[in-house]
Amino acid sequence: MGQSIAFLIGNSKYSELSTLDCCRNDVEQTRRLISETKKFSQIFEFIDEPISLVKDEIRGLSTAEGGFDEVFFYFTGHGLSNEDDFYMCFEHFKESSPNTTGFSRNDALDLIRNFKSETSVIVIDACEAGRNLIKSDNSPLTRTLKSGFSNFIQYSSCIESQYSLAGDQLSLFTDEFIKACLQKKQGPVYYSDVESALRDAFLGHNSQTPHFIHQGTSQEKFCDDAGRLDDFRIVYFTPAEGSSTQEVALPLMSPFALAKAAIQGIEARVPSKENAQNFIDRIFASTLKNSSDTPEVSDFFDVRTVKYDDFDNVQNKKSIISLIDRRGGSDSFVESDVQKIKRRQPFGNFGINTISIFGTPDEYDETYSIYNHCKLESVHVGIYFEPKFMALSRVYSEIVFLPRLTECLILTCNSKELRSGWGTFNEYEGTKKWSWSHHSWVDDPTEVAAKYVSNPYVFTKKYVLSFGEEVGEK
Repeated sequence: MGQSIAFLIGNSKYSELSTLDCCRNDVEQTRRLISETKKFSQIFEFIDEPISLVKDEIRGLSTAEGGFDEVFFYFTGHGLSNEDDFYMCFEHFKESSPNTTGFSRNDALDLIRNFKSETSVIVIDACEAGRNLIKSDNSPLTRTLKSGFSNFIQYSSCIESQYSLAGDQLSLFTDEFIKACLQKKQGPVYYSDVESALRDAFLGHNSQTPHFIHQGTSQEKFCDDAGRLDDFRIVYFTPAEGSSTQEVALPLMSPFALAKAAIQGIEARVPSKENAQNFIDRIFASTLKNSSDTPEVSDFFDVRTVKYDDFDNVQNKKSIISLIDRRGGSDSFVESDVQKIKRRQPFGNFGINTISIFGTPDEYDETYSIYNHCKLESVHVGIYFEPKFMALSRVYSEIVFLPRLTECLILTCNSKELRSGWGTFNEYEGTKKWSWSHHSWVDDPTEVAAKYVSNPYVFTKKYVLSFGEEVGEK
């Protein structure tokens, strides 16, 4: 019989993100809850601790002798999902370096796998926490889960495209998670019971939908005996003496009050159309300034800019449409469409009949379209570096803005266009790879341009310097 161990991580302080005071309480109440199960021999709390310390502590404990029955991992704080992974954000989190300033879910899975426990439970209360572990055309559970885990359970506070609501005392999801664990008063409390209670608790929350992953037998127990939780249950649901509010939980709210709180939270993040346009314009202006105020580049190139109020000239729309679909959302500021047109057969009806005999599937050409319904201007902008020497190709740096109600997705790409004549260039013919990030409308456009927009100057400088490297080679 092995031991059970729990790791409770909470981040309330952030240098570049909003403070989340409730996260400290989230950890404290979760610790009280799981302590009452009498199951965990060790419970470790990390509140506003450096990411390096947290990883080292977990890594070191995985080598303990005797084996593990269960590992319980809990995180509350800011979260970010990008095209590669989901990241739990720590105090100095930066989107430009998420793997060193945050705790990726893949890293967490790797560390938890080292415990070789019978049951592994992950609870994440953070925005965008429900990033699907299904990628592209992989099977329903990725190899990450199939390898190294016996029974795996994950509760995420919301799906990938949603925000997780905080509170004055506790985060909404953590409060409901604790209530779900306390709902059953007799017999064992199964993790599947907790999931069912959470599903019911959030039926009326259209803006926050928990996400669940369960690989196991549905016999995994949170607590062997619900009676052990009686003392905590009484304290949790009883207001503190002399206080008009509950000591440890959020006061009960009517469905309309909850809906209004959620709506007001969203409303606070929505800019005016003028402010949204100013955000876009300032990012491009800052990017242009960073590129044009460099004497080295100006010796080799003249700078020319282009601005488009639509997405017609964007290349590799397919990857952008995939991003739009994956992030979802409650608005249609930017929409996409994919049209499939069946290819004509080269040999008419004879060719069709022959193909049908061999069971060859029909082939289609796909046309991708992206529509700017919100009518913001300059949603696709570019900087052309026109060469002053015939030996140089033309460099094209572009930015695509995908406005949304509460955020703006920004995609950037730098490419070279080869000469096709003495005064002409071939537009980039490959499949452009876009780098992307997402930002609140109140973020500083100058900082966004400096940290997240692919630097045209760095790309162009590297291209020019490559000629010197070629000369130095034999």
